[in-house]
Amino acid sequence: MSKQLSYQLYYLIKRLTKAEKRHFKLYVKRNSSEKEPIIVKLFDAFDKQNELNEEKINQTFSHLKSNTLSNHKSHLYEQLLSSIRLLNNDDPGIRIKELISYADVLHNKGLYEQSLIQLARAKQVANKNKMDILKLEIIELEKKIETRYVTGSTPERALELTKESQELRYQFYFNGSWSDLALQLYDHYLKFGLVKDKEEQDYVTTFFKSNAPRQGDSLGTDTIYFYQSYVWYYHITQNFPLCYKYAKLWCNLFAQNNVLIEEEPEMLIRGYHNVLSSLFFCDDVKRFRRELTLLDEFVEGRKDSFNENQMIQAFTYLETGRLNLFFLEGLFTEGAKYCKLFEEKLSIYESRIDIHRKMIFQYKMASLKFGSGDFHGSLKHLNIIINNPISTLKEDIQSYARFLNLIVHYELGNDDLIYFQIKSTYRFMLKLKDFQKVHEAIFKFLRKSIYMDRKTLIPVFKELHGELVEVIQDKYERRPMLYLDIVSWLESKIYDRPVEDVIRDKKLLKGA
Repeated sequence: MSKQLSYQLYYLIKRLTKAEKRHFKLYVKRNSSEKEPIIVKLFDAFDKQNELNEEKINQTFSHLKSNTLSNHKSHLYEQLLSSIRLLNNDDPGIRIKELISYADVLHNKGLYEQSLIQLARAKQVANKNKMDILKLEIIELEKKIETRYVTGSTPERALELTKESQELRYQFYFNGSWSDLALQLYDHYLKFGLVKDKEEQDYVTTFFKSNAPRQGDSLGTDTIYFYQSYVWYYHITQNFPLCYKYAKLWCNLFAQNNVLIEEEPEMLIRGYHNVLSSLFFCDDVKRFRRELTLLDEFVEGRKDSFNENQMIQAFTYLETGRLNLFFLEGLFTEGAKYCKLFEEKLSIYESRIDIHRKMIFQYKMASLKFGSGDFHGSLKHLNIIINNPISTLKEDIQSYARFLNLIVHYELGNDDLIYFQIKSTYRFMLKLKDFQKVHEAIFKFLRKSIYMDRKTLIPVFKELHGELVEVIQDKYERRPMLYLDIVSWLESKIYDRPVEDVIRDKKLLKGA
């Protein structure tokens, strides 16, 4: 427990700003008779370390018994949280909870009217900031006081509270159902990615329809979670035009409500991200550029007021958009050069970005470098994905990383390695049940071609190209092309041109 607490302390202290560190020391010393309280010394010991070294901490405080030191760590952690809460008292959620705690204190003293005044103040803040869950807590406390004591309230007071409570509970039913559904769909996407066949499409559709709340009226439809559920449903089922429609409605909800923007800016950032993802899969370059500019302008205009979590979200989704734009425009060499700058940016936030997002970034960098002809650079990123111990996360990225890995080794002429890579990739995909006709065709090609003279392969490339062009007429078989344009790679081999030039010419023909 002590070791776990040390990690928690270390990472919390490392996330503090200079102002928060200064405030903490003033806060601790305000009522202390000691010139330098022990928890301040403990704080400094953690703060000075570039990497956590618990043994050094224990040596510094060797005069204390282990259980005493553990108690000081617990006290330090609590005092840090109290200090941060006080410094961020302008946060509406923190302010509401503070007023509720005041109301509790006054209620326990028998000062019921004063308690109701604090609750009324808390309700004003909750109404202004659309914080309905806290508002319901306030109403329940008001009802508790009104039903147990004579407060002198108006005769209509009981009816007002009952009506408010019922409306909120009704709203919560819809919002809660939609948020549950959105979370479950997101979990499915993280594990399995996009649907692979009609059977999976039917499963997701049945799941969505059976879990979507019944709508007797408009309540519950004008909510982020309503749009979020539809965005995930249409994204997973590869209906990207409808995914774009609901993602755009999600963003429009914020455009109509400045309070929502102030309170939940990260949700608007996520909305923009889903708009961009949909347009990326629709291959709509013009609208993609426009929406990316809107996201960039929003972040640039508000970043000074963002907390750390919001900054991480802004970085993640802006950079995803910037990387995707290189794919849409067919600028792989330019994108590969940008990867160096991106990795420097990523190093700042890497410890705070989830593994799912990291794997996607690695795959995008691998694909950009592959498209630019930097096969060794591509391999570096692919190995990070393939060696990731959480192999059940984002299974489609895992699958396509292994396929791209095979093609990279083919380009590098590592024929002996390919023979073993084919076997391991085949076993991996059998285990995931992620086999499609596209995969079978490429496996057959690689087995056939690895020991052939590369100069005589043009007919084999043409044969595979014709087979794949026919296969990807099926929308489920097109799924691999969302990650790796194998057809363009084959055309680059057939016509002896860089794959980037082939893809770029296609983009130019479409008016990219």
